[in-house]
Amino acid sequence: MNFRRIQWIFLVAFIALDVFLGYSFISNNDFTISVAQTTREQTIVNEMKADGIETGKLSTNRQSGYYISTTGSGILQDKLGNLKGQTPSYNNGVLTSNFDQPVKINVKHPEKTLNKIVADKNKVLFGSQYVYDAELSSDYDNDVIYVQKGPSLNVSGTEGQIRFRVNSENQIISYSQSYLNNIKTLREKAKLVSERKAVLYLYQHDKISNNSKIKWTKLGYTRLLALDDDNAVYIPTWMVAIQSKNSDSIEIKRVNAFTGTLSKTDADTLDEAASESN
Repeated sequence: MNFRRIQWIFLVAFIALDVFLGYSFISNNDFTISVAQTTREQTIVNEMKADGIETGKLSTNRQSGYYISTTGSGILQDKLGNLKGQTPSYNNGVLTSNFDQPVKINVKHPEKTLNKIVADKNKVLFGSQYVYDAELSSDYDNDVIYVQKGPSLNVSGTEGQIRFRVNSENQIISYSQSYLNNIKTLREKAKLVSERKAVLYLYQHDKISNNSKIKWTKLGYTRLLALDDDNAVYIPTWMVAIQSKNSDSIEIKRVNAFTGTLSKTDADTLDEAASESN
């Protein structure tokens, strides 16, 4: 039995266990959705308000998502020669490129210009597979971010992103790109926990400090595990951006949207927005 086969057997077993735990969690929720459950959740929301935590309206809608697998982004390196009007390079899964001529943008609506650039095959590789993300972009003073589209949901991790760099004259001068190649679903679509349950979980487990606010939440795919340098598995994950009322810094927490528990990748989440604003 070769090593690759062992890897996939391990993956199937891992997913089966994760699905079982998630199904048990979700099934339990299905049976407990009642007036009493709603009241209990509202009590927690009231406790959050008493602690000075602003949440805004939290949706109880449950979307659906998949386990997905991808191969590496080395295909970007193979297609560098297709890019025109720029100087591209590739290293460790990331394409970086400097435009020959800066591109002027409207900082309030950068997508009006950048959508055309992303759609141009000579400017950006696989651009039709990306979409502008206004929320992520708003947290960075010098970046405009596009995220890769996936089945039902977009990609929310640092993989599968295009980051356009903006200079002091509101011009795009360069960009970096990562790409999830050959996305495949590994099993049937499954129900996910709601935005509300994800936020309440974080509060109940002391992941949201007092006198803070939920700036935004986002549901998308983030990496669960890597089989090797070229193959990885991604799952739907709630990203919750938390901002202290006394600080401009933003902390991003992640919740596994299948199980409703803290994502295993949360420890890898850096306070990126804070580093940009400082």
